[in-house]
Amino acid sequence: MSASRSGNVASGARVRAPLTRRQRVALVHASGLSLDEAMGMDDTAFDFGFFEANNVQAGGIRAAKLTPVQLKARGVTNARSLRALGFNALDLVDASWCASAISAFGADEVIAEFVLTSNDAVAVAGTGATHQLGLDVATLLLLCSGAPRQASSVLQLTQPRSQCLRGVAPATLADAGLRAEHLRALGLDAAAVAAQTRASSEQLAELGFGSVRR
Repeated sequence: MSASRSGNVASGARVRAPLTRRQRVALVHASGLSLDEAMGMDDTAFDFGFFEANNVQAGGIRAAKLTPVQLKARGVTNARSLRALGFNALDLVDASWCASAISAFGADEVIAEFVLTSNDAVAVAGTGATHQLGLDVATLLLLCSGAPRQASSVLQLTQPRSQCLRGVAPATLADAGLRAEHLRALGLDAAAVAAQTRASSEQLAELGFGSVRR
C-alpha cells in the first residue's frame, strides 16, 4: 500500500510546533478552563486525552488552525479519533485539510471513517476530495442505497453531468432507487444511460424507460 493511501507514519512526529497563545484560547474556549489555567499548562498536555476530557471539539480545533498532521503529533493516532472530535465529511471539502488527513492516516482510513453514508457522499460529490481520495461516482452511489434524493444530488454535483454515469452499473442505479424520472430530470435520457452504463434494453425498462429499442 502506498504512503498516500496508508499515511505517513512519521509525519505526525515531525510537526509538533508549540501552541501559540491564540491557539490555546481557541482550544479551551468551550472547555470550562480559565485562560490562566490554559496559559499555565505544559504544551504537551494539549493532547487527545485532554481534548476528550475537556470537550475540545472540531470547532475549537478549526479555530486554532491545527491540521490532522499536527493533531496526530498530539495523540490523535487514527482517523476514528479524528472523527470522534467532531470532524466530518464536510471537512474533506477543504483541500488542504483533506491532504493533511491523507498524509496523517492514509486515504483508505479516511474514507472508512468519513465517507460512510449517503449524506457523506453528497458532501464530497463534485469536490476535489473525490480526486484526492480516489473516489468515483459509482462508489458514492453505492452509499446511496435506497436514497434516490441523495443519489440524484451526487449526480447533479458531478461534472460534467452529461458524462456522470460512466463506470456506473445499471444495478447500482436501481439499488439507489433512481428511476427514469430522476435521470431525465438530470438531462439523462435512455440513450445517454445506455451509452454510459451499458444497460441492456431489459435493464432500461427496469429503470422505467419503457420499451427501448437498441
